[in-house]
Formats: sequence, structure tokens, C-alpha cells
Amino acid sequence: MKIYTTLDDSAARIPLSIRSSDGVWDRSADLRNSPGVQLVELATQHWLNTGVTLVEELAYYFENNEPSEDDPYALTRCYDHRTQLEDLLGDLYNRPREEWIALSEIESLFPESFAVDFPFTLALTVVGAPAFGYVRTYNDSEGEESHGLVVNLAQAQPHLESVFGHFSLDLLIDTIRDGFFNHEAFRVVYHEYLAQNGRVPARPVDRLKSALLSRGIAWYLSYCKDLAFYDEILGLDRSALDQHIAMWNRVIEAARRKNTSEPLFEDWLELPETRAPSEMNLDVLGYFAARAIAENHGREGLREAVAEGPDRFIALFNEISPAPLQR
Repeated sequence: MKIYTTLDDSAARIPLSIRSSDGVWDRSADLRNSPGVQLVELATQHWLNTGVTLVEELAYYFENNEPSEDDPYALTRCYDHRTQLEDLLGDLYNRPREEWIALSEIESLFPESFAVDFPFTLALTVVGAPAFGYVRTYNDSEGEESHGLVVNLAQAQPHLESVFGHFSLDLLIDTIRDGFFNHEAFRVVYHEYLAQNGRVPARPVDRLKSALLSRGIAWYLSYCKDLAFYDEILGLDRSALDQHIAMWNRVIEAARRKNTSEPLFEDWLELPETRAPSEMNLDVLGYFAARAIAENHGREGLREAVAEGPDRFIALFNEISPAPLQR
């Protein structure tokens, strides 16, 4: 398996360069043809249920010296912080690319027999949906399916300050690389790996086990470079692990009885747009399971779990856990 990346900063660079309504129309073709802008529009239109394009919003902004009433592309934040965002974009580019793009780490978690190429567009933006990062799958000009990972630099500082209590370029780079790119790329690739091998889960119990593995490893990839820091900041408390294991066993038992009315069932499978692992029981449990496997078996243990499936993931954890997970 090989991941190929294209970095597209047009949804950041072009809006920051525009200073007038004439500038909007001069760059309108560039905006409309940009894969990064298309990703931003897809996400914004989906999240906010609007059909308005970025060009239309930019034209309104510069013709009226204010955003539209809804301001779906958050142009107010972009232009109120133009200088800061220009500096931030420049600072990112002054750092070696491998510091903030390291998707090769994902390749090593999958078997060599998984011979699939993955094109990812990594887009930087300063406008769009009110989130730090988001993922979209789309078809390129030749009809091939591609995946986009979008980082909104205009949301970066408020996002990191709300989660970690401070902002720095190093924290931003770490969050982009591990907390977003590696986290989300793993989940995209793992989903395709299941599809290629005819292992997409259908039964409730299999859906739970697959989510435990995929979300657990993804969160481990997010935080493995500084476990102590994230334990403290995010309140990832090992002392609650036995409680999470007991809850897992209860939900698995209910799923085996086909009792999907168990209140925790849908709660554990729910995927809100924005979350930290400490907010969701399944994520916490999966994270600690992946972490324990990596600490005792190295990345090879995670690779083995990916290749063999969730039952192996659970078995590897049970070898080192005083309280076992039911399968």
C-alpha cells in the first residue's frame, strides 16, 4: 500500500491575497478550479446546509465591506486576522514538510499484500466550515475517488486554546501531523482495507469490535509522540479502564443477544463531528488497548491486529490486561 499526497494551499493563499471585488473576479477561475477550495465548499455546504459558493461570498464581502448575514465561510474571522494568518502560513512553510506530513507512518501498519494506492489531497484553508479539520471523499476530474484532509488555519488557534489551553507553532504542527492527518488517514485506509478483503462489518457485535480497533489505533496515533502530555491535558485516566471494560462487556453481551435497544450501543458507535477520546467510552477503551499493545508488542503488534482483525486486537490486549474484554 502506498499513500500519495498533494498539498494544496489555494484555499488559504488565494483568499488572503484578495483585497478588492476586482481581485475576486480576477481569481475566480483559480478558486473554482482548485481542489482545495472544492473540498472547503463541499464541507461547508454540507455542514451548514447552504448552496452558496466561496466566490459568491467573497464577491459579496468586498462589494459590501461586510460578510453576508450567515457568513458561512467565516470571512469575518479570516480578514480580521489576515496578518496573523499570513504569518502562520509562512511559518508552516518554513518548517520541513516531513515535520507536519508523515503519512508514511500509516503505510507501515498494513500488510505488504495490501497493494492499493491512496491519493490524498492535503488542503490548507483560512475560510470555510467552523472546524479545525475535516475529511471529505470526492471524485477527481477523471472520476477516480480521492480523499481530502482539510486543515483550517483560521480555526487553529481557538481550537488548540480550547483543547490545550495554549497555542504554539510546535503544538499546531504536532496536531496537524498526528492528531489529524495520521488519525484520519488511518481510518480511511482501514475502511478500504476491510472493503478490499470482504471484511466490512454488518452484525452489531462486529461493528463494535471493528470500531474499537479503528478508533483505538487512530487515537493512539494521535497521541503516541507524547503520551504523558495528552494524558494530563485530556484527562485520559487509566484508573477508569476497568469501568470501560465492564461497560464494553455489557454492550457486547447485549449485541450478541441482538438487543440493540441497549442505550450504550448507539452511543458507542456514534461519531460526532468534533470529539476528544476522553468524551467517548469506546474511544477511551480502544485508545488504551492500542497503547498497551504498542507498549508490549511494538508497532508490529498493531500491524498484526490490523492484518488479522478485531478479535486479534482484543486477544493481544487481553494477554496483558488484568480484566479481559469479551469477544
